[in-house]
Amino acid sequence: MGRTTSTPILLVFCLFLSLLSKAQDGEAIFKSTCAACHTTTTKRLVGPGLANIQDKVSLEWFTKFVRSSQTLIRSGDAEAVRIFEEYNKVIMPDHALSDAEINSVFEYIKSKSPAKSEVTAQESVEEEEVVVPFEPTESDIAMGQDLFSGEQRFENGGPSCISCHNLATDRIIPGGLLAKDLTTVFSRMGGDAGIAAILNAPPFPAMTEAYKNKSIAKDEIFAVTAFLDQVEKESGTESATAISPLLIYGFIAFLIWVGVVLLVWLHRKKYAVNKRIFERQVKSY
Repeated sequence: MGRTTSTPILLVFCLFLSLLSKAQDGEAIFKSTCAACHTTTTKRLVGPGLANIQDKVSLEWFTKFVRSSQTLIRSGDAEAVRIFEEYNKVIMPDHALSDAEINSVFEYIKSKSPAKSEVTAQESVEEEEVVVPFEPTESDIAMGQDLFSGEQRFENGGPSCISCHNLATDRIIPGGLLAKDLTTVFSRMGGDAGIAAILNAPPFPAMTEAYKNKSIAKDEIFAVTAFLDQVEKESGTESATAISPLLIYGFIAFLIWVGVVLLVWLHRKKYAVNKRIFERQVKSY
């Protein structure tokens, strides 16, 4: 009798441990991968708040969007297109997560979502939140410029932004082309809050690895954000239409190289020595 009674209890306990483990996995993945752009409430960051995601989309749709949002958008999916348009066409990075991992994130969001009766009240509170104006000083901008260009090292040793990113500005030398041009990133990311979210917990795989155990300090994030804001104000152009200075310099170098080759070619020997000897021999007959 005792064995029969203990078996259901054991099964329930194992199920509880399984659900607890899944929730913990979902929380860890969400915090490391999603939290930079999303919340589990209705509050917006770079992307939408995900409160009660289960009532808005299916797990199947959620899985497709997480793995490749752009593929879903290109397929013409109405909801995917709507989100993309509403959030300044900011491209969500693809995430190579397994079905189990995505399911755990989905369940974690569900568990953290406010009750439906609380959603309206929560949205009202968010609307009433005082927005702190973003008012950096010239010294903040100067510090951000030095951090971006590598003139000043980040406190925790992270790589300078210019290693991978370019800006269409005369303030610094041309940057790398390994990642997206950041000339208009301030507006694309929805202002200082969006950039701060990205720099605080980078969701992009390459950036995540680069700043692993090398987090950027709050004052450094503020300074870099201030610099990016200033660059966009001064640019007056869209980064998508800007020609990278590296391409210009490369083209100039190519023209110089072609010129040198032509100069050398003009002074080459036009005929072989044997041809001249042959012509002399013909004239002597």
